[in-house]
Amino acid sequence: MINANTIVSELRNLNYQFLLNNKNGFRIDNKNYISKAGKIPILLSAPHAVKQYRESQVKPSDYLTGALAIYLAEKCNCSYFVRVFNDNDDPNYPLGTTLLKIENNYLKALKNFIKEYNQFLMVDIHGCVNSKNCDCSFWHDNYNTCKSDVIKIFENNFNCYNFIIDNGTEYLGGQITRQCALITNSFQIEIKRKIRTLKQDNYYLLKAFIDSMEKSIYETYDYSMRLEKVRRDRKWI
Repeated sequence: MINANTIVSELRNLNYQFLLNNKNGFRIDNKNYISKAGKIPILLSAPHAVKQYRESQVKPSDYLTGALAIYLAEKCNCSYFVRVFNDNDDPNYPLGTTLLKIENNYLKALKNFIKEYNQFLMVDIHGCVNSKNCDCSFWHDNYNTCKSDVIKIFENNFNCYNFIIDNGTEYLGGQITRQCALITNSFQIEIKRKIRTLKQDNYYLLKAFIDSMEKSIYETYDYSMRLEKVRRDRKWI
Protein backbone atom coordinates (compact mmCIF):
# COMPACT_ATOMS: atom_id res chain seq x y z
CA MET A 1 0.00 0.00 0.00
CA ILE A 2 0.97 3.63 -0.47
CA ASN A 3 2.85 5.06 2.52
CA ALA A 4 0.27 7.00 4.54
CA ASN A 5 2.88 9.33 6.05
CA THR A 6 3.66 10.99 2.72
CA ILE A 7 0.22 11.40 1.17
CA VAL A 8 -0.78 14.87 2.40
CA SER A 9 2.59 16.53 1.75
CA GLU A 10 2.96 15.00 -1.71
CA LEU A 11 -0.59 15.89 -2.72
CA ARG A 12 -0.18 19.45 -1.44
CA ASN A 13 2.97 19.88 -3.54
CA LEU A 14 1.33 18.41 -6.62
CA ASN A 15 -1.80 20.52 -6.18
CA TYR A 16 0.04 23.83 -5.98
CA GLN A 17 0.19 24.26 -9.78
CA PHE A 18 -3.59 23.97 -10.06
CA LEU A 19 -4.14 26.85 -7.63
CA LEU A 20 -2.04 29.33 -9.58
CA ASN A 21 -3.49 32.18 -11.64
CA ASN A 22 -6.75 32.13 -9.65
CA LYS A 23 -7.08 28.36 -10.32
CA ASN A 24 -6.85 28.91 -14.07
CA GLY A 25 -3.33 27.48 -14.15
CA PHE A 26 -0.70 28.05 -16.85
CA ARG A 27 0.30 26.46 -20.14
CA ILE A 28 3.26 24.11 -20.04
CA ASP A 29 5.30 23.76 -23.23
CA ASN A 30 2.51 25.67 -24.99
CA LYS A 31 -0.04 22.97 -24.06
CA ASN A 32 -3.04 23.12 -21.75
CA TYR A 33 -2.32 19.63 -20.39
CA ILE A 34 0.47 17.46 -19.04
CA SER A 35 0.72 13.73 -19.63
CA LYS A 36 2.91 10.73 -18.90
CA ALA A 37 2.69 7.12 -20.03
CA GLY A 38 3.22 4.46 -17.38
CA LYS A 39 4.05 0.79 -17.67
CA ILE A 40 0.53 -0.16 -16.58
CA PRO A 41 -1.89 0.69 -19.45
CA ILE A 42 -4.45 2.44 -17.28
CA LEU A 43 -4.95 6.17 -17.74
CA LEU A 44 -6.20 8.70 -15.18
CA SER A 45 -7.66 11.88 -16.65
CA ALA A 46 -8.49 15.10 -14.78
CA PRO A 47 -9.97 17.71 -17.17
CA HIS A 48 -11.34 19.93 -14.39
CA ALA A 49 -8.17 20.20 -12.31
CA VAL A 50 -8.34 23.90 -13.23
CA LYS A 51 -11.37 26.05 -14.00
CA GLN A 52 -13.39 25.51 -17.16
CA TYR A 53 -15.68 27.63 -19.32
CA ARG A 54 -19.16 26.27 -19.96
CA GLU A 55 -22.44 27.82 -21.07
CA SER A 56 -21.02 31.36 -21.11
CA GLN A 57 -19.59 31.22 -17.61
CA VAL A 58 -16.48 30.14 -15.78
CA LYS A 59 -17.01 27.05 -13.63
CA PRO A 60 -14.98 26.20 -10.50
CA SER A 61 -12.23 23.62 -10.67
CA ASP A 62 -12.67 20.17 -9.11
CA TYR A 63 -10.33 20.54 -6.15
CA LEU A 64 -7.44 18.06 -5.86
CA THR A 65 -8.50 15.94 -8.86
CA GLY A 66 -5.38 16.81 -10.84
CA ALA A 67 -3.07 16.09 -7.93
CA LEU A 68 -4.84 12.78 -7.24
CA ALA A 69 -4.52 11.69 -10.87
CA ILE A 70 -0.79 12.40 -10.95
CA TYR A 71 -0.15 10.97 -7.48
CA LEU A 72 -1.93 7.69 -8.16
CA ALA A 73 -0.35 7.35 -11.59
CA GLU A 74 3.14 7.85 -10.21
CA LYS A 75 2.58 5.44 -7.30
CA CYS A 76 0.94 2.75 -9.42
CA ASN A 77 3.14 3.28 -12.49
CA CYS A 78 0.15 3.92 -14.74
CA SER A 79 -0.57 6.91 -17.01
CA TYR A 80 -2.03 10.37 -16.46
CA PHE A 81 -3.47 13.10 -18.67
CA VAL A 82 -4.29 16.28 -16.73
CA ARG A 83 -5.49 19.72 -17.81
CA VAL A 84 -3.28 22.47 -16.37
CA PHE A 85 -4.65 25.60 -18.06
CA ASN A 86 -8.13 27.00 -18.57
CA ASP A 87 -8.23 28.27 -22.14
CA ASN A 88 -11.94 29.08 -21.89
CA ASP A 89 -13.33 25.72 -22.88
CA ASP A 90 -14.49 22.46 -21.31
CA PRO A 91 -13.33 19.20 -22.92
CA ASN A 92 -16.01 17.28 -21.04
CA TYR A 93 -18.94 19.23 -22.52
CA PRO A 94 -21.64 18.66 -23.70
CA LEU A 95 -23.10 16.11 -21.31
CA GLY A 96 -25.59 13.38 -22.07
CA THR A 97 -24.69 12.92 -25.73
CA THR A 98 -21.79 11.63 -27.82
CA LEU A 99 -20.57 14.05 -30.46
CA LEU A 100 -19.98 12.64 -33.94
CA LYS A 101 -17.08 15.04 -34.43
CA ILE A 102 -14.83 16.60 -31.80
CA GLU A 103 -12.89 19.84 -32.04
CA ASN A 104 -11.53 20.23 -28.50
CA ASN A 105 -7.73 20.05 -28.45
CA TYR A 106 -7.52 18.39 -25.03
CA LEU A 107 -9.93 15.67 -26.07
CA LYS A 108 -8.18 15.08 -29.40
CA ALA A 109 -4.81 14.78 -27.68
CA LEU A 110 -6.26 12.47 -25.03
CA LYS A 111 -7.65 10.09 -27.64
CA ASN A 112 -4.35 10.11 -29.53
CA PHE A 113 -2.53 9.30 -26.28
CA ILE A 114 -4.82 6.32 -25.64
CA LYS A 115 -4.17 4.99 -29.14
CA GLU A 116 -0.42 5.59 -29.09
CA TYR A 117 0.14 3.91 -25.73
CA ASN A 118 -2.60 1.27 -26.10
CA GLN A 119 -4.37 2.09 -22.85
CA PHE A 120 -6.72 -0.64 -21.58
CA LEU A 121 -8.76 1.67 -19.34
CA MET A 122 -9.37 5.41 -19.00
CA VAL A 123 -10.76 6.70 -15.69
CA ASP A 124 -11.98 10.30 -15.85
CA ILE A 125 -11.73 11.83 -12.39
CA HIS A 126 -14.22 14.51 -11.31
CA GLY A 127 -15.39 16.12 -8.11
CA CYS A 128 -18.93 16.60 -6.83
CA VAL A 129 -20.50 18.40 -3.87
CA ASN A 130 -21.20 16.73 -0.54
CA SER A 131 -24.97 17.01 -1.04
CA LYS A 132 -24.92 14.24 -3.68
CA ASN A 133 -26.43 10.93 -2.61
CA CYS A 134 -23.29 8.80 -2.81
CA ASP A 135 -19.65 9.20 -1.79
CA CYS A 136 -18.48 8.15 -5.25
CA SER A 137 -20.31 7.43 -8.49
CA PHE A 138 -19.10 5.43 -11.47
CA TRP A 139 -20.80 6.57 -14.67
CA HIS A 140 -20.49 3.97 -17.43
CA ASP A 141 -23.75 4.13 -19.43
CA ASN A 142 -24.97 0.71 -18.34
CA TYR A 143 -21.56 -0.81 -19.13
CA ASN A 144 -21.67 0.47 -22.72
CA THR A 145 -18.46 2.43 -22.11
CA CYS A 146 -16.65 -0.12 -19.93
CA LYS A 147 -16.54 -3.87 -19.32
CA SER A 148 -18.73 -4.87 -16.39
CA ASP A 149 -15.86 -6.91 -14.89
CA VAL A 150 -13.74 -3.77 -14.64
CA ILE A 151 -16.51 -1.79 -12.97
CA LYS A 152 -17.05 -4.63 -10.51
CA ILE A 153 -13.38 -4.51 -9.52
CA PHE A 154 -13.69 -0.85 -8.56
CA GLU A 155 -17.07 -1.32 -6.90
CA ASN A 156 -15.81 -4.22 -4.76
CA ASN A 157 -12.76 -2.33 -3.56
CA PHE A 158 -14.69 0.85 -2.77
CA ASN A 159 -17.27 -1.22 -0.88
CA CYS A 160 -14.47 -2.80 1.15
CA TYR A 161 -13.54 0.66 2.38
CA ASN A 162 -17.17 1.44 3.27
CA PHE A 163 -17.80 4.03 0.57
CA ILE A 164 -21.39 4.49 -0.57
CA ILE A 165 -21.28 4.17 -4.34
CA ASP A 166 -23.65 3.93 -7.29
CA ASN A 167 -23.54 3.62 -11.07
CA GLY A 168 -23.77 7.32 -11.83
CA THR A 169 -27.54 7.74 -11.66
CA GLU A 170 -27.16 11.45 -10.80
CA TYR A 171 -24.96 12.16 -13.84
CA LEU A 172 -25.37 12.30 -17.60
CA GLY A 173 -21.86 11.26 -18.56
CA GLY A 174 -19.35 13.68 -20.06
CA GLN A 175 -17.75 13.88 -23.47
CA ILE A 176 -14.41 12.50 -22.32
CA THR A 177 -15.79 9.15 -21.18
CA ARG A 178 -18.09 8.92 -24.18
CA GLN A 179 -15.37 9.68 -26.72
CA CYS A 180 -12.69 7.52 -25.13
CA ALA A 181 -15.17 4.63 -24.93
CA LEU A 182 -15.07 4.52 -28.72
CA ILE A 183 -11.50 3.20 -28.50
CA THR A 184 -11.08 1.64 -25.04
CA ASN A 185 -12.75 0.91 -21.69
CA SER A 186 -13.77 4.17 -20.03
CA PHE A 187 -15.75 5.38 -17.06
CA GLN A 188 -16.24 8.60 -15.13
CA ILE A 189 -15.81 8.75 -11.35
CA GLU A 190 -17.39 11.51 -9.25
CA ILE A 191 -15.85 12.08 -5.80
CA LYS A 192 -17.45 14.05 -2.98
CA ARG A 193 -15.62 17.12 -1.71
CA LYS A 194 -15.26 15.70 1.81
CA ILE A 195 -13.03 12.95 0.38
CA ARG A 196 -10.91 15.33 -1.69
CA THR A 197 -9.39 17.03 1.33
CA LEU A 198 -6.01 17.65 2.92
CA LYS A 199 -7.56 18.43 6.31
CA GLN A 200 -6.53 16.13 9.10
CA ASP A 201 -10.06 15.51 10.42
CA ASN A 202 -11.10 13.85 7.13
CA TYR A 203 -7.73 12.33 6.31
CA TYR A 204 -9.01 8.78 6.76
CA LEU A 205 -11.44 9.29 3.84
CA LEU A 206 -8.68 10.48 1.54
CA LYS A 207 -6.49 7.54 2.51
CA ALA A 208 -9.35 5.09 1.97
CA PHE A 209 -10.03 6.56 -1.48
CA ILE A 210 -6.39 6.27 -2.51
CA ASP A 211 -6.17 2.69 -1.22
CA SER A 212 -9.37 1.79 -3.08
CA MET A 213 -8.02 3.23 -6.32
CA GLU A 214 -4.62 1.63 -5.90
CA LYS A 215 -6.06 -1.85 -5.40
CA SER A 216 -8.47 -1.37 -8.28
CA ILE A 217 -5.73 -0.25 -10.67
CA TYR A 218 -3.55 -3.27 -9.91
CA GLU A 219 -6.44 -5.72 -10.09
CA THR A 220 -7.64 -4.23 -13.36
CA TYR A 221 -4.15 -4.59 -14.78
CA ASP A 222 -4.10 -8.26 -13.74
CA TYR A 223 -7.48 -8.70 -15.40
CA SER A 224 -6.25 -7.09 -18.61
CA MET A 225 -3.24 -9.42 -18.67
CA ARG A 226 -5.49 -12.46 -18.31
CA LEU A 227 -7.58 -11.25 -21.24
CA GLU A 228 -4.43 -10.77 -23.28
CA LYS A 229 -3.27 -14.30 -22.47
CA VAL A 230 -6.62 -15.71 -23.62
CA ARG A 231 -6.37 -13.69 -26.84
CA ARG A 232 -2.89 -14.99 -27.56
CA ASP A 233 -3.84 -18.58 -26.78
CA ARG A 234 -6.77 -18.40 -29.17
CA LYS A 235 -4.56 -16.95 -31.85
CA TRP A 236 -2.46 -20.12 -31.87
CA ILE A 237 -5.35 -22.59 -31.84
